[in-house]
Order: sequence, then structure tokens, then C-alpha cells
Amino acid sequence: GIIPLQRFERFIELLEDEAGEVEAKLEFRKERKHRSLVIGQLRTQVSMICQNCMLPAPIQLEANLRVVVVNSEDALAALHEDDDGLVCEDELVLLVDLLEDELILALPMVGKHPEGECKPAADVAAESNTAVEPADRKGASKDTYRPFAGLAGLTADMLSKKEK
Repeated sequence: GIIPLQRFERFIELLEDEAGEVEAKLEFRKERKHRSLVIGQLRTQVSMICQNCMLPAPIQLEANLRVVVVNSEDALAALHEDDDGLVCEDELVLLVDLLEDELILALPMVGKHPEGECKPAADVAAESNTAVEPADRKGASKDTYRPFAGLAGLTADMLSKKEK
């Protein structure tokens, strides 16, 4: 089935926009001890902000899913350590709830364009008609706030007092 990305509220908070959809292929089985087992694959393309150039970057996501649906916390604790579980005290599980965590886990920690597709910051600034401030020799602009600049003097004072 196909599910619009807008349905995944927590997931879309991590994205640059909410356009797109998730393709899910799921299989439902009864496992031993009459537990429900959900096995499947998820596939989507999302957009994240590239942390190199700060422009939208398309990210292809694929995730495999294998979740045992249980009816209590005790049953969840009793699962084998290799099994992922979901507690459902009602008779129905929302499909979005079942899939959303897997999508979040499949996201890269940092959005980036594929190697060689990122634009340098100077090109991005030129395209947006904004000037890039030149930095001084140490790599920081003249108005840089340095909250720990006074520590060097304090530590020197403390060391001189210890020596006396």
C-alpha cells in the first residue's frame, strides 16, 4: 500500500518538507503463542537539509520491518532479545504507529547530498545574491563572541597563586 508522508507526524518533523509517500509491503502472520507478527519492507524518498550546503537533498530510504504485536508490557519483556515488539492493548493497531518508528530509525543522522553533488557555500551565496563575510586569519569574523576568552587569564592567576 501507499501512505502519504503527512500521516507520519513525528517523522515529518525531521524532514525539509512533507511531500511524498511511503510504499509499504507488509505480511501479517500468527506466530507461536498466538502472537501477531508483522513482516515487511518500507520505501520512500524524502528531502532533508544538506548539512554541507544547506540546500534540500533527496534521501532514498528503505527499511525492513519485523515486529511482534503483544498485548502487555509483561509479554513485551518476555520476547526473545532479537525480536522487536509493540504493545497493543486494544484490538487494533494503527498502521502509521507501526511503521513510523522504523522510518525514523532509517533516516541518516545528518542529511547530505551524495558525494560530488553538493554545491560549495560560495556558489550557494552567489545564487542567492548574498555576500559571504570574509573571516580573519584565525577563521572567525571580527564580531565573534568568545564566552570563554577570560578563562585563560583566570587559569594563569590561579596557577600563580598556587606557586606562591
